[in-house]
Amino acid sequence: MAEGMVSSEDKGRGETLINVADRYLSELANRCLVQVKTDDDSIYYRFKSCRLHDLIRELCLSMAKEEKFIKVLDMQTGEHNESSVSNTTRLAVHLDEVRGDYIMKNQNLRSLLLLEKQQGYGYWDRFECVNLGMLKLLKILILESQEFKNKKLPEGIEKLVLLKHLSIRDSGVDELPKSVCKLPCLQSLDLQVNCNIQLPNSIHELRHLKHLFLHSDSRSIIGGGKMRLDGLDELETLNGFNSETDETAHLLKLPKLQVLDADITDHESLCMIVDHILNNQDQFREVQLEIKHDCGINSEEGSNLVRKMLMCRSLSWLKVLCPVSKLPTYEPELYRNVVNLILSESNIKKDPMEILGKLPVLQNLWLWNDAYVGKRMVCRATGFPQLRLLSFDCLYNLEEWRVEEGAMPNLFSLSIFECKNLEMIPDGLKSITTLNEILIGFMPEKFMNRVRVVKGKEGEDYHKIKHIPDIFYS
Repeated sequence: MAEGMVSSEDKGRGETLINVADRYLSELANRCLVQVKTDDDSIYYRFKSCRLHDLIRELCLSMAKEEKFIKVLDMQTGEHNESSVSNTTRLAVHLDEVRGDYIMKNQNLRSLLLLEKQQGYGYWDRFECVNLGMLKLLKILILESQEFKNKKLPEGIEKLVLLKHLSIRDSGVDELPKSVCKLPCLQSLDLQVNCNIQLPNSIHELRHLKHLFLHSDSRSIIGGGKMRLDGLDELETLNGFNSETDETAHLLKLPKLQVLDADITDHESLCMIVDHILNNQDQFREVQLEIKHDCGINSEEGSNLVRKMLMCRSLSWLKVLCPVSKLPTYEPELYRNVVNLILSESNIKKDPMEILGKLPVLQNLWLWNDAYVGKRMVCRATGFPQLRLLSFDCLYNLEEWRVEEGAMPNLFSLSIFECKNLEMIPDGLKSITTLNEILIGFMPEKFMNRVRVVKGKEGEDYHKIKHIPDIFYS
């Protein structure tokens, strides 16, 4: 999109360029030209990743070489004819052994991707000779999983006046220079680094910014105060908003915001954001909320606020890390697109499975740290039609868990950790043929002996899980 390969002329009514790109990718996948991995956790982004078949990749690289479209430098595969670097406008570099001075042989580059081939990080000291400011035509700069000298960004980025996409995801950078916030064409900025980062309170000056990715914590504003967002009138995606460190009032004034990932730590901010989303249902495509600390939802008034929140059609991911008075009873207008739900320290007294089992698209459910403080839990026969992952962790009061036949017909992964009073695995797991893995750990010895084979002898409950391909104990 940053290079203009996704045409705005192909946009339908209410569509963004991301929707158009999804259609392009769908067509390529339907023609078996690419392999795509769908993003089941999202209701907005259709695909998580894509890759090429080996033969198609070789053909594409060959054609790209002829057209001087892109060059890949990879010492491990032998793709390292560095003499041809000067003939391309797009360069992808696997950093194992490639020397940085080769990059500077071509100052006509439009795209530069530095990729770490192995696990771990690349080291920029092999590229210190590169003055990025000389690559004046650069539109895309990806410096991911890199360790920079003194944790500072390379010099010269502020001179890239045509730059549209900058990513330093998973890299070691502890401060963003204010000069980066002066780049006039920047549309996408990924600052999800691997350490604490200090940010200038100037990101709001990037008037053409459409996509901003942050960590919700592990960051601070140089000079203190909350991060300003006013003026980002083109912003469509905001990942990593935090009501503790960012201006909530400014968030409500972003006219094109469609995708929001936010941590909320206070009652006032939660009320403001929920009301704003409800009043602009057609604007928001996907919302992910993490609620923690005391947000005032453990009361009758708080219960009404939770109900309003669950009326948001765009809410797909909800993480509640604080007490909740009760879960609203299921209604068709509630929980409509909740795909992922995490409850922790919620202290719910009534069995939540009666309600949660009715959620039509719920795929992943985590109940942690006394999310439920009752003794008995039942998964009904028609419950959890789409659930694929279920995790219990530190449900200290749980004694009995019953699964009726027909419940969770699509369950793929189950984990049970530190539920000290749980007496046994439910019989109903025998009938779940889709269950591919189960993880059991930090449970009492008596429980563990029931579910594993000891000295060739099957435990009392082992027959309930022996059909599962992967069984892990810890």
